[in-house]
Amino acid sequence: MGRGPSPGLSVSRPWPGWSRSAGALVVAAVLALAGCGSPSAPSNPSPAPVSTATAGNGAQLVVDGLVRAARDGDRPAFDARISTADPSFAARARLLYGNLSELPWNTLELRVEPDRQPVSARLQTLLGPDAWRQPAVVRWRLAGETATAEHTVWLTFAGDQGRPRLAGTAAPEDPDDPDEAHRPQPVWWTGPVTAAGRDGVRVLVGSGQPADAWLDRAVAAATEVQERVSAGAAADWDGGLVVEVPGSRSAFEAVLGADPGSYAGIAAVALAEGPGAGAALRVVVNPEVTRTLAPLGVAVVLTHETVHVATRSPDSPAPTWIVEGLADQVALAAHPDAAAGVAEPLLERVRADGPPDQLPGDEAFLAGADDLAVSYAQAWTLCRHVADASSPEALQQLYTALDEGQPLAEALATALGTDEQDLLAGWRTALEQQARG
Repeated sequence: MGRGPSPGLSVSRPWPGWSRSAGALVVAAVLALAGCGSPSAPSNPSPAPVSTATAGNGAQLVVDGLVRAARDGDRPAFDARISTADPSFAARARLLYGNLSELPWNTLELRVEPDRQPVSARLQTLLGPDAWRQPAVVRWRLAGETATAEHTVWLTFAGDQGRPRLAGTAAPEDPDDPDEAHRPQPVWWTGPVTAAGRDGVRVLVGSGQPADAWLDRAVAAATEVQERVSAGAAADWDGGLVVEVPGSRSAFEAVLGADPGSYAGIAAVALAEGPGAGAALRVVVNPEVTRTLAPLGVAVVLTHETVHVATRSPDSPAPTWIVEGLADQVALAAHPDAAAGVAEPLLERVRADGPPDQLPGDEAFLAGADDLAVSYAQAWTLCRHVADASSPEALQQLYTALDEGQPLAEALATALGTDEQDLLAGWRTALEQQARG
């Protein structure tokens, strides 16, 4: 897949959806991070004990005690490990206690890393000269999930009567490493969240978001994809899905590790939360999507993203045009009333300059590439042409062959009994007909 501005980041899909103003175009981008996929497992395993990893230092002991106190519902023991030197940290500590004590954890592991660093002069004045920061690796999974998420967060500690206490959780402001402050964060690190689950689907929603409504939407999307997709890894997908809806757009960007304001127009992303092929792959939704999109548009966005989860597309070697085109083909086939206008940016180009003379390359889907709406319209109409000219099953067979690493020529011959020249010719003819109609 085409890579975006950050390592492991691939931006996919600005596409028109149904907005609350009829006919308006709304950007709904799909973003995928490498490292998705997890082995199949029972959809409702018995919750495992929450655990922490002890590193044998004061900071780790503080973290161990905080997690243990929160999971035991022991607020006094939790507060005893919180520094009061910075009064503004009290609200943040209450937030963390609420999430740690109330979410249905299967696994929660915080491992403090040995990279101890000094704090800024301002914090030294506030917390004392011996205050310091350390990164911590957080590995977490909720009851019913089959894969573990992994994040790196920053913890600030201050001495209090000779004992360290947690005094802050903000990332350092380091001009030599500006990306450090924008690492992806767990959704429950960004604000208070509520969990709800049903039928192997779970949602984590921030303040002000209706958990039951989002759960209904997510279950509907998972059901549609299970019924319609068998390509690649989806053949073994058990329907398990996690949808995160942070409480604000800034929290949405914090979950992505994005610069503030840089994803204002993005409706949802498919995000691998952690390194490696076993990382949790989840759908993260911009909480402003229900204000921007009508219910039909929201349903299409969730269905599209769920296709990426089911097929584990961030790991796929398949060309981007079929990765994104399949997701659109499935989503728009499930919600055909949303299809009107999706191809119009491309059809305008066809009327002016004729149809494309080649298949879209991965570079056409890079973040910041020109005419992204045209590129994604090409991806969808290509996949729609394959489904119409052959069958929806043939499109999925083509995806599977490409997902297995077959070269395009071999995959086309195997799945469709054709070659790239014939595919291109048929697609061009279909576009010309649609543009005239």
